[in-house]
Parts: sequence; C-alpha cells; structure tokens
Amino acid sequence: MGTGPLTGSDAEAADAVAADAVAADAGAANRTVGIAVVIPTWDGAGLLPPCIRSLAAQTYPDVTVVVVDNGSVDNTSQVLDDLAAQIAPVPLRVIRNATNLGFAGGVNTGIRFALDAGFELIALFNNDAVADPDWLANLAGELTDRPRVGMVTCLFLLGDGALIDSTGDFYCNWGFAFPRDRGIPRAQAPSSGPVFGASGGATLYRAELFRRVGLFDEDFFAYYEDVDLSFRAQLSGWEVRYCRDAVAFHLQAETSGRIPGFGIKQTFRNLPLLLIKNVPGRLLLPIGARFVLLYALMLVNSVLKGQGRGALAGAGAAARLFFTVGLRGRRRVQASRIVDITHLRSVMWKGFPPVNTARKMRRLRQRLTEATIGRFKSN
Repeated sequence: MGTGPLTGSDAEAADAVAADAVAADAGAANRTVGIAVVIPTWDGAGLLPPCIRSLAAQTYPDVTVVVVDNGSVDNTSQVLDDLAAQIAPVPLRVIRNATNLGFAGGVNTGIRFALDAGFELIALFNNDAVADPDWLANLAGELTDRPRVGMVTCLFLLGDGALIDSTGDFYCNWGFAFPRDRGIPRAQAPSSGPVFGASGGATLYRAELFRRVGLFDEDFFAYYEDVDLSFRAQLSGWEVRYCRDAVAFHLQAETSGRIPGFGIKQTFRNLPLLLIKNVPGRLLLPIGARFVLLYALMLVNSVLKGQGRGALAGAGAAARLFFTVGLRGRRRVQASRIVDITHLRSVMWKGFPPVNTARKMRRLRQRLTEATIGRFKSN
C-alpha cells in the first residue's frame, strides 16, 4: 500500500512543518544527538531489569533512560536504585507520579522532562519489552535525510521472536485501528518504509513533532493514544516510517492484562473518541456509518462471549467522552489539518483489518445464527 506524495499547498505546508527538523538534521551532521528513552511502569518491578539492561547495552552512543513510575506500590523503587548502579555510566532518571496516570499520562511526564532537558529525539519503550543492541541506532538512522518523518517504529516481535507483534499501526476505512502484520512469521516481515502509525511501545520520535502536534491525549488514558498521535501527525503533514532492522521483543499486556476486562473496556471507550477527533468531515459519514455497524456487532459479540460488562462500560464511557471532550478535540485537530483528503485516503487501510478481523466476523455471524436458532427452538 503506497502513501502517496503530497502535492501543491500540502507540500508547501509540510515543508514548513519540517523546517526545524531540517535544521536539526544539519546541525547533527557532525555530532551524535542524545536520545531519551521513556519507559512508563506500574507495579512492574519484575519486568524492569531485562528491559533497562537492554537499553543500557545499545550501540547508539548517547542514551539516557527515563523511567516514569506511575504510582507503583511494589518494590519498583528498590529495583530502580539497583539498576542505576548496575548500568552506570548510562544515566537512569526516575520520575515518580503519585498516582497511575495511565500510559498517556505516564509517558507525557517523561516526554515533558526530555523536552525541558533539551533532547531532540525521544523514544518510548514498554516495560515488558527488550531491545536488540542496534535498535536505537537503526531507528535514528531512518530519520537521516528525511526531515518530514516525525516518528519511526520498529519490527516489534512477540516474546520468543518467532511471530510479529506489529510493524506499525494502520487505520482502516471502517473506523478501526489495528497493528500491522500481527501474528505472521518474522521471516515475512516487510521491508522498511512508510506506515500510517507507530506503536507507542517501541518508537523513536522527533521532539519537534511533540512541540508542533502536541503530546499524547491523556483523555485516552490507555489504548489507541498512539494511533491518535499518529493520526494527528499525518493530518499535520508529518510522515511515519517503519524500520525492519530495528528489532525489539514484546511480552504483550503484562501490565494491562493484570486488570480483568480492562482491554475490552478501553477498546470500546476509545475507538469512538479516536474517530470523532481525527476523521475529516468529508470522510466522517462513510467511515462513521461503517464504524457504527461494526462497533454494534462487536458489542453483541462481547456480550455473547461473557465480556459484556466491560464492553458496555466502555461504550457508556465513550458516549460521555463524545460530548465532553470529543467534539472539542475535533475542532482543535481539524483546525490544524494541512493535508487533503486524497492524501489521507492513500495512507489508510482499505476494508476490514486483515485475517484476524475477518475471522472474528465469521465467528460472530456463526454465534448470532446459533443464538437465533436456539431461541426459535426454545419457543
């Protein structure tokens, strides 16, 4: 799938957006730009040692590890104190939030610290992930001579490295976001190139992107806040890339999985917010109509699977967010859009998310059919 070039006024506006990045690239030609790697954590003491040691072992020569402790009550503090001594001279900075601010609020704490400290490149990394030694060096290399690229994501593999977790994120014209290439063998990983969005779990960002587009939207708390940032970046003329040679490994849902029903609730809560904020007016009706249909079917499916409480709670929260923050966020995001609809269509996925969604829809149809037949038989 191609991303399509910007043309006319879009290209001129994108050139202006990238001007500071061009200057930064030129100034960095003969020096190494320091990178701050922000890791949010919540009661993840057991996950942190392999994660942080892998970052301390990076071949990139100037790395500062920034851990944001989101109100942990386990022995995270002691583990971090021990790790600081173990990985020296690589700096380990710890920022402690009094409460759990979610993924979005947690990483924003670290990003603000990095911006104030003057870092021009900021990476995000999950506490349940481990990076190959060349992960950062290859991500940074992908930015070279590409001033419009605001973020670069990696080949994110599932724990044992056999299967892919993601090679970036896509947003489809049914109003749903999904991780690209999830579940396929590592050997089938695509070549480096443009992608719609970047996973917040293992991605490198230009500081200038945050200064221009803003930080993660804390109204999401967790789930899809990274897609929201990628969408806003695309609308503002930035490009997103994936780098096959930058590799990291992900245990997946080691934090959110500890809260029963959390993922289901946040999915139903945040997908409508993602749509109403970011989809431009000319696309809102066709995408919105498809979205409502698929969202309703997913809600029914969750009830049939015994996950109705979380799904309904998320849907109720989505309705409240629509009126309290969704419309306000939409006005702000759409006012800053500089790309045209043709370009946006070119970077979106056409149709259902591949394979897994189609399989889920077939299962849903079967469940609905069986439920209907069972009701008739009981009558």
